[in-house]
Amino acid sequence: MKKLWMLLFVLTPFCAFAQQTEYNKNGDEAMKRLDYRDARLWFEEGVLTCDSYSIDKLVTIWLSNEEMRPSMRSVMNKCMDCLTEKAMKGDTVSMSKLITCYGEGIGIPSNKNLSNYWSEQLENIRKQNEILQSPATEKAVQQERMKFFVGYSYSIEAPFGITFGGVGQRLGWYGRFKTNLSFENTLYQCRKAGESEELIDFHENASYEFVPGEKKTNTYSATAGLVVKFTPWLYTSFGGGYGKRDLLWKYVTHDKNDYDNTKTAWAKNEEASHKGVALEIDLMIKFNSFYISGGVNSLGFEYSDLNAGVGIFF
Repeated sequence: MKKLWMLLFVLTPFCAFAQQTEYNKNGDEAMKRLDYRDARLWFEEGVLTCDSYSIDKLVTIWLSNEEMRPSMRSVMNKCMDCLTEKAMKGDTVSMSKLITCYGEGIGIPSNKNLSNYWSEQLENIRKQNEILQSPATEKAVQQERMKFFVGYSYSIEAPFGITFGGVGQRLGWYGRFKTNLSFENTLYQCRKAGESEELIDFHENASYEFVPGEKKTNTYSATAGLVVKFTPWLYTSFGGGYGKRDLLWKYVTHDKNDYDNTKTAWAKNEEASHKGVALEIDLMIKFNSFYISGGVNSLGFEYSDLNAGVGIFF
């Protein structure tokens, strides 16, 4: 008897409410009256749609009333077909019921081979779930998610920059802005004429002269592009955008009426200034959460500069 009630406990899932169908309600009422024949007829209707609750109740009737077993073999075969169909779709509850039914011969002849087969299938699913829930697997899944990064970007002409982006399992993106923080205004343009320099369209009531060696640039660029992950520690990035580099020469003006009355200013060298398409390519090497990078950039296909950077992944 103890074994019988243990089987009942295994086969009947713990639930608060029965399925609210007419045949199940009528079957439950018949069970309360201990009218197993009437209950069987009602629950047989549920087997037509593989109703799990109806199948559980028919198993209960099978275990509770040995006299009815010969008349229940046909409907129990249908129950087994339903359980098998659900188990084939990965329903672990149906697998557990099949293991018990084949092992104990409930509704069908006992079959240890099939009982062992479904035990193996259930164990395989359990192991798969353990693997998926293991810390190593969770860590691997997290590593496949996009990692974001941000860092300092440097180049000779534009030493103040920021790079940001994200990388997934293989591909990612980045954005970058660089400048030298020089925004000097210019009133005139200049050029080299022969062996000397001259201002273009200079109309002031003054003379001028250039200060030898006094030069500076106004430089900035904004780029974006693609990041490719070759290995867990080696990446490359390449992209394009817009940039501008103005070369400025310093000059001094002298008032024609008072030579000592001088002013200094900057003139843009049109011949050596560039703007337009900015292209760049870099290699990134990752150390744990940190990275360093190096590469080259080009402005307007006329001027090139070196890149470097350092940052962190998070």
